[in-house]
Amino acid sequence: MKRLFRGAAALLVLAAISCNRPEAPAPRTVLQRHLIGDPIHLDPTTNTEEPGVLVNAMIFRPLVGFGENRQPVPSLAKSWTVSPDGLTYEFRLDPRYTWEGGAPVTSDDVRFTIERVRDPKVAAPTWRAAFEDVAAIETPDPATIRIRFSRPYAERMLNFAIPIVSAAALGAGKTEGEIGRHPVGSGPYRLESWESNQKLRLVRRDGEANADGRWDEIVFRVIPTGSVPFQAGVRGELDEFRLTRDETPTVEAAPGYRERFRTLKVPQFRQALLIWNVRNPFLADVRVRRALAHAWPREETAKRLYPPEGASLVAGPYPPGVPENPPDLKPPAYDPAESARLLDEAGWKAGPDGIRRKGGRKASIEMIHPTGFQIYVSIGEILRTAYEKVGVELVLRPLDWAAFVERGQKGECDVQFYGRVFWPPTVDPYPYFHSSQWPPRGENSGFYKNADADRLMEAARVELDAGKRLELYRQIARKLAEDQPADFLWDADQNWAMAKRVDGVVISPVGIFHFLPGPLAWRPAILAAK
Repeated sequence: MKRLFRGAAALLVLAAISCNRPEAPAPRTVLQRHLIGDPIHLDPTTNTEEPGVLVNAMIFRPLVGFGENRQPVPSLAKSWTVSPDGLTYEFRLDPRYTWEGGAPVTSDDVRFTIERVRDPKVAAPTWRAAFEDVAAIETPDPATIRIRFSRPYAERMLNFAIPIVSAAALGAGKTEGEIGRHPVGSGPYRLESWESNQKLRLVRRDGEANADGRWDEIVFRVIPTGSVPFQAGVRGELDEFRLTRDETPTVEAAPGYRERFRTLKVPQFRQALLIWNVRNPFLADVRVRRALAHAWPREETAKRLYPPEGASLVAGPYPPGVPENPPDLKPPAYDPAESARLLDEAGWKAGPDGIRRKGGRKASIEMIHPTGFQIYVSIGEILRTAYEKVGVELVLRPLDWAAFVERGQKGECDVQFYGRVFWPPTVDPYPYFHSSQWPPRGENSGFYKNADADRLMEAARVELDAGKRLELYRQIARKLAEDQPADFLWDADQNWAMAKRVDGVVISPVGIFHFLPGPLAWRPAILAAK
């Protein structure tokens, strides 16, 4: 009995010690995300490329968010009203949100952001077109912002997804480099470190208002596409990355993949297209642009590049599946004979080497594309071979991500292969094809100009009747398909590898990014049971 008593006493002592011992801190949760290239910068007002947009979505909050079906949802603004004439928008800010230093987000920050977008010295092509007709900005109190416009715009609300920046942080004296490398946001995460072309580390900010940050850290790793992201994923260095169609079966069969990942089939609200620079004398002739569209087998190419289903072809400026696409509008047919006839008609005659010439000028164009993407290399070779058969030389120019973005935005190329993400989530073609939107003002990087197309785009923007606006959008599609400022290609669902340790992933009609809560709702799987 004495021995039993001593054992019981020892257990009581151990219990008392364990009760007084502080609990071990919970392990930090880290989400490891993939970037296809290093962000050019992290200034959300001027950023137009995907890596920067993905990072900024964690650091900055928009004035108004958009849900998975493109419906407005509260963000910095907790509520809003719109005047019956569509000219006045008033927003009430949520007092919970602050900048990284603790100062509240105020109506003055919203005013500063919009005025910055409108400043011709600031390159803000994504947002400028939506705010070019601002008549007045009123800030009756720190929580209220009232914006008056000189004319209505049917899709105005979609553009209030603009990220708001701090007036104090971006004040006078800050250089462009300082602003882009040291962002100060109101979102649930802040930038802790940035190793160029390697990784960006974000940490969660304190405070109840940042509870939508579900991870202690987010690490964005910069890894070119190809086999490298998959290998990094299996090693545990990535929790998500895109998979091309052709590599998916091989990756899914690789040791360790199925234990760690699930494959998602994700729709995308985007479109692939070849943007022609119509300042090039060769491409200035619509007959040449039509000839190039007929020169290659797009349907066969789409099936080859996106096995087994292929991609959804388009004939105009909108993503596939939206009602703005006219049901009777068909993509250009593969017709090399028609291509040759149009080039002959335009005065481009085949020379001894098979390449066409006119007035001593060679029918030669250069296409830029980013390195590290096999699909760009593949389509480039398909186009090069097809164009050569009708007497046109295509020179492929691979560029690193930063150079590709810079040259493409400025229109410093003959043609660029481009994946256009419709963000803000509006299909309005005005920012991309209206003649007022040439770089650096807007995103018409092909310098296209057509008076009839301009009039249609202007009319669609102010038409508040949904049925009449839809018909105008369809007329725009027909006009652009006829005039071919770009060779409109396709879009396809994207396969995505997502780690099983990540829960809360919503697949929406616009993909898994670019809406709220989107990636902010992703959480460690262990939390799912709580």
